[in-house]
Parts: sequence; structure tokens; C-alpha cells
Amino acid sequence: MNRREFLKLGVGALAASGSGLALAQKRPPNIVLILIDDMGWRDVGCFGGDLFETPNIDRLATEGMRFTQAYANCPVCSPSRAALMTGKNPARLGFTGHITAIGRHRHPENSKLIPPDGLTNLPHDEETLAEVLGKQGYVSASIGKWHLGEEGYWPEQHGFDVNVAGWTHGSPPHYFYPYTRENSDWNGSIPTMTGGEEGEYLTDRLTDETIGFMEANRDNPFFVYLTHYGVHTPLQAPKPLVEKYKKELKGKEKQVHPTYAAMVENMDWNVGRVLQSIEDLGLSEDTVVVFTSDNGGLESSASQAPLRKGKGTLYEGGIRIPQIIKWPGKIPAGSLSEAPTIGTDLFATLAEIGGGSVRDDIDGKSFSALWDGGEYSPRESLVWYYPHYHSQSMRPGAAIRKGDYKLIEYYDPEGVELYNLAADLSEKRNLASEMPEKAEELLADLNGYLDAVDTIRPTPNPNAS
Repeated sequence: MNRREFLKLGVGALAASGSGLALAQKRPPNIVLILIDDMGWRDVGCFGGDLFETPNIDRLATEGMRFTQAYANCPVCSPSRAALMTGKNPARLGFTGHITAIGRHRHPENSKLIPPDGLTNLPHDEETLAEVLGKQGYVSASIGKWHLGEEGYWPEQHGFDVNVAGWTHGSPPHYFYPYTRENSDWNGSIPTMTGGEEGEYLTDRLTDETIGFMEANRDNPFFVYLTHYGVHTPLQAPKPLVEKYKKELKGKEKQVHPTYAAMVENMDWNVGRVLQSIEDLGLSEDTVVVFTSDNGGLESSASQAPLRKGKGTLYEGGIRIPQIIKWPGKIPAGSLSEAPTIGTDLFATLAEIGGGSVRDDIDGKSFSALWDGGEYSPRESLVWYYPHYHSQSMRPGAAIRKGDYKLIEYYDPEGVELYNLAADLSEKRNLASEMPEKAEELLADLNGYLDAVDTIRPTPNPNAS
């Protein structure tokens, strides 16, 4: 039995079991959430990435709403994804750093601080988006990266009916079949994905799985969390595309790594395949499609200019992301939103679209009023908390955006930086000394929030030097 037949047998039965309820009520829209790993704000043509070829994602923007000031929940993957799944800021959740299968968060031996021992498994008592939608009759699949805990905390233990390729690790051992890397931390392949063919590419395979799931469940409302491993390292792509970009980007390698550009083009092609499948199934009018990223781009893969720095930092390059939402007949085609939003807001919005209710202790705020004619008041503030040492910055800290102003508080070495993003998107001019009252206001708001959610804090390192 091949994998598509398996999906039709196993998931088809699940769909049939809920079909009576679905037919008895007005069917909610299907939801396809495409989450790309490490894709920067400018790594897409319609967001200004003129060195990338992304015609399918660009077309998605012409058919939906493009968000120019969308943010990830965190500058690294695991806490950002945990917050997206639960609607809770990483500071509230206590899931503040990325996880691996071989240990907790590292820090220099003589660092000033020891990072907090945050969660490394998403707690079972947290309600995920899949669980919220499941109560409304949705059949759900997590296809691709999970990275929210060890075995026992994978997608099927958090409300998803199907899990393909989701497990503990955040990067694939290899992008080509049999997806195996020997002599590595895990010394093997992805345990939750079986079968495959010689020459098969992971991004293509995950798209195949998504199309098969949608075909099998076309008669039932479905939620697909297509969470690609791409365009995360290791940088690997089909050889013809790599050769193409080695020629096209000659002399521009410091701006974009040719293999990364190849991964982005392949990713775009696969987004197009998903969109085409939705059309072929006659589900376009009944399907919400979201395209977004889990954090900012990695600078070694592509420059994040005009944004400062990239993944792992609290500057805009580490947290600002591309985001597009399409819902024919509901969201005006070719529309644009400049309202600042964050990943927890996406949780709240999709839960609302699906007819679900969420707990009172979430941080997310639905932004559906941006397109349904209602009144939408932009968030008063957005908060990021990353009290860890990351190889890209080595400066644990927190940040808050309020209106056009953004403040970053660093813990080691201590420091406060204030920027006016409307006038200084690249965060070059620190206004903290010029505007001490504004800096004090935002610093008080930032720490007031962190205190209110009783977040976990770093502790002094007795070996500090």
C-alpha cells in the first residue's frame, strides 16, 4: 500500500465519521496554513526580493491580502511555533528557546547569565489550534516540521489526526531520499515518514502528502498545517536549480546563496502545486490559504537588508516575516494591510474563522476585521522574549513595539535601544539617550507584561567573568 492509499484509508474513515455533523451544519472553510522555515521578509518577490523567483507566491498576494508588518512570535523556531499553536506568547507559555534532542539551551561557560530552563515539550494541557478546530468537525494533518517536543509530544498527541514527518528535530537530516544523515546527532532518517523514491526531494514529498490529504478529505472541512522544513539548512536543492542560480547570481553570492535561491524557487513551485490542487478539487471558494514564516531569515543564506541582522536576533531581520492570506469572496484580492500583527494573532484569527472558541488566557487578537468591514484597532503593543544566547547575536533580551517605536532591552551585556521604525526601518539610530522618557515608558510596559505573565527569568552565572 502506498502512502496516498494509506491516507485515503485512514483519514477517509476519520472524515466519514464526522460527515454527518458537517452536513447538518453550515460547513466552515478549509484552512491550509503553509509555514515556511527561516524565510526572511524580503525573500519573496512581492515583498521586494528581486533576486528570487516566486511567481506562485506573488500570485497568491494578488489574490489575497499581503501583510507588510507581520511578525513571528520569536526570532527562533520552537517558541515561535509553540506560540502559533497555542495563541500564547512564549513568555507566558514558558517555551522560550529552541529545542534539540540532545540537550537544553546552551550558554558560554563564563556568561553573565544562565538562561532559564524553559519548556522543551509542548504541554498536553495547552489547547492547540488543531484541538480548537477539531471541536468544530475539522479533520487535521500536520505535514512537515514539528519541533515541539520528544516522542509523546508529537502532533498526534496535540489534536492532529495525521502526522507526516513531524518529530523532535527541527532540521531534516537530508533533503533527498532516503533523508538520512549518518554519524549525526540522530544517525538516521525522519522516523515519522516512510517510503519514498530515489531522487525524491523533501519539499516535493511533503507537498505530495498535502495534496493526497486534501483529495481524501475534500468532503469534510479540513485543516492542513503544511510546515515545510525548507528553507532551513542544510542548504540542498535539485541540481538543475542550483546550477541555474550559480550562473544568475554570480558576483551576488554575498547577497543570496545560490543554493538558497534554488530552495526558494522550489518552495514557490510547491506552493503553486498546493494552490492548483485546491482549484482542481473545486475548493477555492471554501478554502483559506495562509502563507507565512516562523522567524526571520538566516543571514548566511540571504541578506535581510534593509532590515537589520536576521534569525536569532531581536532586530527586525530576526522577527519580521512575509505573510499572505487568501480567502476568495471574503478577503479583497490584491489588498494590503500595514497593521502590525504577530503569530499569536494568526491563531486567534484562524480559530475564529473555523468557528471555534479559545481560552481567555491567550495573547492573540483576531484581525479578521481588517477584511470583513468591521472596526479593527491595531494592537497597542507587541512583545518578544528571548532570554537565550544564540550564535547569531549572543545577547539575551526582550523587545516591545508600541506604535512606531520599538525598544530592545539586552540582558548581557546590559543595554537599552530605542528605534522609530517609521523613520528608521534599518534600526541604525538608537534614540534611547535622545528620548529617555519614551525609553522609560516602553521599558516599563515591557517588564510590566513579563511580570504579569510571571515569565521565567535568567539567573546569575556563578562562573561569570
